[in-house]
Amino acid sequence: MEKSYSPKETSKLGRLRLLLKISKKDWKEIRTNKQILVPMIILPIMFTVFFPIVGIILPLMSMTPADLAEFALLFPEYAAQPVLGYLHFYVSTMLRPFFVMIPLMLTSVIAADSWAGEKERKTAESLLLLPLSDTELLVAKVLASLIPGLVITWVCGAVVSVILDIAAFPYLGYLFLPDASWIYLIFVFAPVMAFFAIFTGVYVSYRAKDTKSAQQISGSVVIIFLGVLVSGFLGVADIVLYMLTIGFGAIDLILVYFSPKIFSRENMIAKF
Repeated sequence: MEKSYSPKETSKLGRLRLLLKISKKDWKEIRTNKQILVPMIILPIMFTVFFPIVGIILPLMSMTPADLAEFALLFPEYAAQPVLGYLHFYVSTMLRPFFVMIPLMLTSVIAADSWAGEKERKTAESLLLLPLSDTELLVAKVLASLIPGLVITWVCGAVVSVILDIAAFPYLGYLFLPDASWIYLIFVFAPVMAFFAIFTGVYVSYRAKDTKSAQQISGSVVIIFLGVLVSGFLGVADIVLYMLTIGFGAIDLILVYFSPKIFSRENMIAKF
């Protein structure tokens, strides 16, 4: 027997509450799912704390004046401030490319559980019976991945800035981060790529049989990281970030336009 809903539940405010309730339910599932929770803890710590300290700060602290002078010979434009050149080089070629993995991996892992997890928990049918439109159901699933993914990314960006500034201030006399490129990476590039990773993850999730297989397929979006990494070594990271932002921003708009057809109830039911 199909469940009936009161006019209060089917009103705009009522649907909004239901939409947010679905997102909150998914957040609770995240906290109890080790397959999702462990990467959400380990990945930020690795790229936010361990990598900057071991890969950038400790080598800097062990460098002698002779080492800095040798570095200045490799990059004459930083001859007057070799420490600044060292930081710019390693942040551009190593830290930023690896940092890109945080929003990509976090959001894709969460999104992979969006519908595949509902199948495993046998809650998909009851979810589809809610008085929400197809678009509203999709928005609920997108928010469940987007909000925690971006919040963690922004917190990680702030932590990296503090760690590097504490180490660099004695050498430079001013705060090294955040600069314009870092702000762009966190507040523009990260949301665009996270949105793409979520759409990919949600689409794979409702077609996959279980969460594990959905995570394996949706995790392929980290290939984007390789492009950013290579561009960092080639010294064209900023140009590549701008190009990826424009390209995937356009793809995001296309996905939003076609999402009602892609994520319709009929298609979902056919896959369950």
